[in-house]
Amino acid sequence: MKMFRKFNLRFISSFHPNHTKTVAIDSNLRESFENNEFKPRKHPGTARIKIASIPPEIQKAIMIILKDTNAKAMYQESVQLNNYLKSRLLPPEEGDIDLKAEKVYKNVSKQMTSDLNKELSNEEKEQLNKKIQSKVFNILKKNIYRWANISYDKPTCLQYLMIRAAPEYAILVRILDEIKKKLPDYKPRSFFDFGSGVGTGTWAMNTLWPDNLYEYFSVDTSSHMNELARLILCQGKDNVQMPLKGFFQRQFLPASSDIKYNIVLSAFSLFEMPTLKSRLETIQKLWNKTEDFLIIVENGSNAGFKIVNDAREFILNMPKSKNGGYAFSPCPNDVICPRYLEQQTPCNFLMKYVSLPFPSKQEVSADIFSYVILRKGERPSDDSQWPRIVRAPIVRSGHTICRLCTAQGELKEVIFSKGKHDQTTYRCARSSNWGDELPVK
Repeated sequence: MKMFRKFNLRFISSFHPNHTKTVAIDSNLRESFENNEFKPRKHPGTARIKIASIPPEIQKAIMIILKDTNAKAMYQESVQLNNYLKSRLLPPEEGDIDLKAEKVYKNVSKQMTSDLNKELSNEEKEQLNKKIQSKVFNILKKNIYRWANISYDKPTCLQYLMIRAAPEYAILVRILDEIKKKLPDYKPRSFFDFGSGVGTGTWAMNTLWPDNLYEYFSVDTSSHMNELARLILCQGKDNVQMPLKGFFQRQFLPASSDIKYNIVLSAFSLFEMPTLKSRLETIQKLWNKTEDFLIIVENGSNAGFKIVNDAREFILNMPKSKNGGYAFSPCPNDVICPRYLEQQTPCNFLMKYVSLPFPSKQEVSADIFSYVILRKGERPSDDSQWPRIVRAPIVRSGHTICRLCTAQGELKEVIFSKGKHDQTTYRCARSSNWGDELPVK
């Protein structure tokens, strides 16, 4: 199966100024604004969750666990783990190192033989070749990224809990609320979490649909992570019965199963796959398990965004008649991502969160993430496809500049001003934030 579709020159990588005079509030919403059903400051495209904090009962369980295990002594290691996770690069693909070695060898060989003015004996040629190979090895050693899986033993799991639970929970609540906001009557009954970690996906699902879920299936290769996730749900105590019915844990993806789940999630997990092939094979398995929505989330780095975009392209390139789907969020289109073509900055978003009160007081911080929600089936004909704000708006006196990803797969820069736009359109643009949809046509 082809992974990437051909694209034409209209998908230009830079933001283009919008010269049309017809950018205005979606006509379907005009009456709602006039009747004060909607306010520009809280228009229907805004993210409803601006900042999130781990639920109190989960926080309480986490605090019991961290204090019982004397995790405070490992806090500096948790900070180092967080920095490492955010700076990770993708593992080199098969053949990449050989190509790079061949290129370096040619350059080094040319440098070391350019000054030779005599014919070398066989022994001298052999010695020279050894020197060249030694220099090539040293260059490659310094310049090739040494990727490795993270071994999540018990101490590393506790470090991960301390530093990553709060931002990851907040990000997942924000993403899942996109579904609930657009489909208020949707009630998922089953949830599959690949790379479930400490259980942030389960916490987020129970925050949004506390009375609807009947089955949770969590997969994580670390037995220590599974034990920790279960302990958190049991109030941090060993002698407490699991409060969630239909809660299952496994270390590996089931080999083959016809069981599908309403929402399937892979959050901050695909970095542990050693190759693009293994990542796409996993995406295929997860898509096969998806009844309604597949959600892929990674950190907002270039590498994290590439993982998300690879998954998006892989699914959207499937024949629509055979298990196909469309981009539900954040993309207002199914064409190749214009931010990917730009190859300078990833498509990412910012989420604020309240840190755990451990080892010091709680603070409000922010984390950058990339994501895509893919939905089974074809895009509905009545889908609004409002443009998404993909960079922080620039707010100035009398005008606001919004950088948008549009339904046509283009990056547009629109200047909203009092003089050129009606009051509702102008105020909606001025009240919008990075990551919001802008309800304009």
